[in-house]
Amino acid sequence: MPGESLYPSSPLNVPEDLTRPSPRYKTQLSLVLLSLCLFFSLYFGIMAFCVLFFFWAVASLVLVSVHQGFVLLAIVQIAACVPLFLLFAYMLKNLFRWSRKQRTDHVEIFIDEHPRLFDFIYRVCDETGASYPKRVFVNFEVNAAAFPEGTSFWHLFVPTDKNVLIGLGLVNAVNLTEFKAVLAHEFGHFSQKSTKLDGYVYLAIMIMNQIVEGRDFFDKVIDAWCNVGNLFALPAYVFFAILWILRRMLMGLRFVIFAFHRGLMRQMEFNADLVAVSVTGSDAPVHLACRVGFASRCLGQSIHDLQTAMDHHLYTGDMFFHQAHSIDFIRKNEKKPQLGEPPPLPDDPNETRWVFENDDDEEQATTWWSTHPSDYERERNAKQVYIRSQFDERSPWLLFDDVEQLRADVTYKFYRFYFKIPKDVMQAAPEEIQAFIEEERAETTYAPKYQGLYDYRNLVLDGIYELAQEARGCPWSIAQLSQSQANLYNVEVKHRAQLYNKRLEERNMLLPVSKGWHTPKSNELEFRGEIYDPEDAKRLLRKVERELEKDHEWLKELDRQVFLTYFQMALHIGQQVADDLFRRYCFHLGLQTIWKNLREQEQPVSAAVNFLQNLTTNRLESHHFLEALSIFRDAHHALRDALRDAEDMTIPALKNMVAGSRLRPFLLERRLVDGLSKYEQSLSPKWINKLLDQMGEVQKKVDRIHYKSLGGILALQEHVAKECLETWANLPAVMPLPPIP
Repeated sequence: MPGESLYPSSPLNVPEDLTRPSPRYKTQLSLVLLSLCLFFSLYFGIMAFCVLFFFWAVASLVLVSVHQGFVLLAIVQIAACVPLFLLFAYMLKNLFRWSRKQRTDHVEIFIDEHPRLFDFIYRVCDETGASYPKRVFVNFEVNAAAFPEGTSFWHLFVPTDKNVLIGLGLVNAVNLTEFKAVLAHEFGHFSQKSTKLDGYVYLAIMIMNQIVEGRDFFDKVIDAWCNVGNLFALPAYVFFAILWILRRMLMGLRFVIFAFHRGLMRQMEFNADLVAVSVTGSDAPVHLACRVGFASRCLGQSIHDLQTAMDHHLYTGDMFFHQAHSIDFIRKNEKKPQLGEPPPLPDDPNETRWVFENDDDEEQATTWWSTHPSDYERERNAKQVYIRSQFDERSPWLLFDDVEQLRADVTYKFYRFYFKIPKDVMQAAPEEIQAFIEEERAETTYAPKYQGLYDYRNLVLDGIYELAQEARGCPWSIAQLSQSQANLYNVEVKHRAQLYNKRLEERNMLLPVSKGWHTPKSNELEFRGEIYDPEDAKRLLRKVERELEKDHEWLKELDRQVFLTYFQMALHIGQQVADDLFRRYCFHLGLQTIWKNLREQEQPVSAAVNFLQNLTTNRLESHHFLEALSIFRDAHHALRDALRDAEDMTIPALKNMVAGSRLRPFLLERRLVDGLSKYEQSLSPKWINKLLDQMGEVQKKVDRIHYKSLGGILALQEHVAKECLETWANLPAVMPLPPIP
């Protein structure tokens, strides 16, 4: 059978108890069960109390007809029934409040389309003791997942089938053994009885989120009732008070369930990893983790490149072609030819080679809220009983039929789902789109000789017109120009550039610590070879910022020297070349102004959006609303002014751009969303989202043109220097140019 030859062999020396749940797994399971019991007992207990109280009140009415002395008590009980009935209805409503089925980027595949793949999947299920998945889906991600067929209240009591999702970005990056490992890991979750708790946890968290944070028509009715302002509103006030107490209780309980469930999920990941080890050996899951991180970066790079192509209405027919081509690009940029490759295994089959160190990626270290352990912890878990893996280096693409069409279908679904492209859009050959991407990269990747001087910064040039007049009025001699050009990027400049980039890294490291956003590992702050307390971060940050201010003055002088040198060299070649260089600088400095003005809006807009999104039980005060209104109005004005300034700017000759075309239509093809009048008294979420969407689009395109424009300036300056130096090499020293009117 074809599937037989494509199925990697499994290790033989696997201990029988390798996949048995650990004591810690059982402890976390018990904690989750206990917290869920506490929640559902409280929830259903309150509902039961409401029902019993109602029947008690009804019984009191019967007694009233017999014993007139119970009239007052009956009236009080009946009055209390109103808020308790509201509470019962409110809690019952939340119990059955399920979100609608969401659209996804999944593409379902079937056994008759890919028989080899399904045979492979079923064999992994048989070997791991898992049930077969009901349905199989693929999408573009570097990931795989097992998920239930449905999520509803009744699925808490009726078993549900499982589906499996395979990301083709993952298939594109691993070998057959690693692919087997990832499927075995997912099917390991199938066989875990604790996965049945996920539905209960999901229900509990969903209910608590809705009670604590959710607002719907029911809440609006209660708010309106409370605003009536007379005795008739008393039941609504009582209900609101009960609900306030309930919300405070559930906030604490939600924290407990959430934390315990996260701990259980980490133990489930450890156990699923051991299931993968049992059928592929200890090395395969570890090598898989190593490749996945790098493959995700490559896919992210390719998506960024494809978004750039979308600005020109270019759409690829195979996004995974570009993912593969991003490998060499990233490795070359980082000067790490083996980046993303796990180390080779030792010759001795009883020895291993550790891939992850404890401090490899501090950002991915396991925290209280992590659903997955760190790669370091997972490797230690997978190799606690070491079983050497025998790798089948062939590609998992061999398991799929009509690969080209499948990749095209998933790529099209990616475009449709995330970018809402028209249904009848034409997808170009990936080779054509890759040629476009390579041209873009060539223009925005600066030569190593610049030592990162032009990465992630603006040029510091004041008075470009005055500088040009200075260059025309007092030109330097050829000897001066040659000497200046030779020293622009010398060893001293290289050293200063390295220090400048290092200080930028230090500022980025110190800033979140000084603001209290990040706590260093072991509560120790390492800075320039010394260990400091986190409290010293503010002082150290001030020190670095003073040094960066001096660097700024140095960069200002360097940028001035660069312009004067190359502009005067361009004058030696001809007026047209000098004018071209001057116009490029003018365009770039104007673009920097737009870039800066838009960036200044990011922090206040982000703060306003975050504040509005986190409004729960707190009412929006009038001054908060007016402040948010002012922030969004200013953001719209900044965007409007940026587009207005772009009307008068023409794009210079750049790769994949039409030279001489206006910048404004490129930045935003659609009409700018209407602004807020000075009489505006409301903020529409739809309007905010549209504004944010347009600001994001313009900012992204300004960023792209910024790097292309700077690359164009550097390329022209290189051309000018080359032509001048070649000409001057054959000439004796000459007098400087006469003043140019």
